[in-house]
Amino acid sequence: MSLARRKPEDSAEGCRVLEQADRLRALATPNLHLRESLARSAEAWNARATLLDRLETSFNERAAENLQAQPRRRRRDSRNG
Repeated sequence: MSLARRKPEDSAEGCRVLEQADRLRALATPNLHLRESLARSAEAWNARATLLDRLETSFNERAAENLQAQPRRRRRDSRNG
């Protein structure tokens, strides 16, 4: 799936936008039950954003490590072949 077609909930930034929207809606509603539900939803979006940030960081670190390891692998392979 291309980044242009990514759903908001599939990125940390999108989750934070959804979190902020829920927080604003919670502030605007007079209904206590709905306000609490929206606050819980906002917390869930925040937790998802944090998770996606950690996953992206981990992925980027592994990708960088793999790029650094590739030239060494090529040198070893050329000596053996």
